[in-house]
Amino acid sequence: MSHYNVLEEPWIPVIDLDGKRKMLGIMDTLAQAHQIKEISDTIPSYEYGVFRFLCAFLMDVYRPEEWGSIQDLYDQKSFDMGTIQDYIECCKKEGVSFDLFDKKRPFLQTAYNEEYDKNLVSVAALNIAMPSGNNHIHFEHRKEQEQSMTYEEAARGLCALNLFCTAGVQGYPSTINGAPPIYFVYEGANLFESLVYSMVAVEEGGEISYDVPPVIWRNLSDVIPKQTETSISVLYGMLYPCRRVLLYPEEDGTVKKIYLCQGKNFVAYDSWKDPHVSYLYSDKGRSSLKPTMEKEPWRNITTIFSDDVTAPVFIHRVLNENLVDEVFVTAYSIVTNQASYLDMQKSHLKMPRSIAMNETKRDRVQEIIKAVEEMNHALGKSINGCFIAVQQDKSNKVNHRIVSDVQSKFLQQCRDYILQEVFNEMAIVLEKDASACTDKFLDKLGKDCISLFDMVADSFFSSSRELRERQKMRGLLNYRISQARKEEKNE
Repeated sequence: MSHYNVLEEPWIPVIDLDGKRKMLGIMDTLAQAHQIKEISDTIPSYEYGVFRFLCAFLMDVYRPEEWGSIQDLYDQKSFDMGTIQDYIECCKKEGVSFDLFDKKRPFLQTAYNEEYDKNLVSVAALNIAMPSGNNHIHFEHRKEQEQSMTYEEAARGLCALNLFCTAGVQGYPSTINGAPPIYFVYEGANLFESLVYSMVAVEEGGEISYDVPPVIWRNLSDVIPKQTETSISVLYGMLYPCRRVLLYPEEDGTVKKIYLCQGKNFVAYDSWKDPHVSYLYSDKGRSSLKPTMEKEPWRNITTIFSDDVTAPVFIHRVLNENLVDEVFVTAYSIVTNQASYLDMQKSHLKMPRSIAMNETKRDRVQEIIKAVEEMNHALGKSINGCFIAVQQDKSNKVNHRIVSDVQSKFLQQCRDYILQEVFNEMAIVLEKDASACTDKFLDKLGKDCISLFDMVADSFFSSSRELRERQKMRGLLNYRISQARKEEKNE
């Protein structure tokens, strides 16, 4: 019979403050959290899944009543392992097992039930980077039925499974947030700081109960497929079981098959506000910020970093309580299309508090981003217009790739410029001078856009006829850039 105690066995990959990589269990990770830089996994969904699990674990351990309790914990500089050990003993008295393969209460899973657990599927379902179902083979060239995981990998996969579910056929529900949203975590100087400031206090849960029903590993209720639920608690919602799952260990110490089927179906989206998610508000109501292939998270930065209700709970708290001068977060997301996974994204974002707390400055930053998006669209149209005019590569596939590459390069340049130079200057400028700074920034970005057009044009258009078309499209691009700037200025 297999055993794997997640408290002691090394399954969490971390990087310490000296840059050394380690694999630790839960207890060692928390004991050394103030000496660890970050959790670091090659799979972003696993990385966030483990972080969120630890965050929920600590929230259940400490149960901070208000933000001041979180600040008191932060001031301790490290976790009290005696408090954590007392919590674990309490869990064990309740019958909680921290063994992945416990027969009665396997950790983060459901015990075998012949009524529901009828079909074994590939363990690839625990890792969206592996080819399975609608997911294509990318760098992994083994087929779905050939996949296997170590116990450590399977443990990390269990943490991420219910956070990135897609609604599938046969009634499979999506996550507690609907389609997987963009998740944000606080980025501190060490893992201790990141975990503590990403926690949520009881009073910050609003009208939702904090622990009724209890967190998943202390919850005795069975996960019944397709069971509809309309009420939730903060702790239970953090790792809500949208799937019913059970690992099936092999004799060689790996996992190749799992029992997997529909889990619970949470339908009261309006009542749940995820502590690590940013929200958009419109006449149609509230919706969580979703990732797309076309728009990276930084382009929503004024929604993410705000002193109002659009920001994740912990960002709102950090800003309003003036806890830091500059807020750093890590964003995790997976782009989906119905049941298919298209892309995994991880990015680091920051914003000075003096911008986030000033509506005028936030508006100017948003104007810059909107103008950048219009410039980028115009850049693509102008380059494509040159190709069409001179009839190069009638298949248009190469043209499309070139246009896409140059647009991506422009957006990356803009991202780096905005998050560095724009933020540094906008943070210290007087509110009344923010508009003048915006004009300067847009002038610089407009020139960068023209420069990228010229770079591509120099490579592909050199005959007299091509030069005429190139000049025509360059003039049109200049006009579109000036229009984008005027539109933002008028707004």
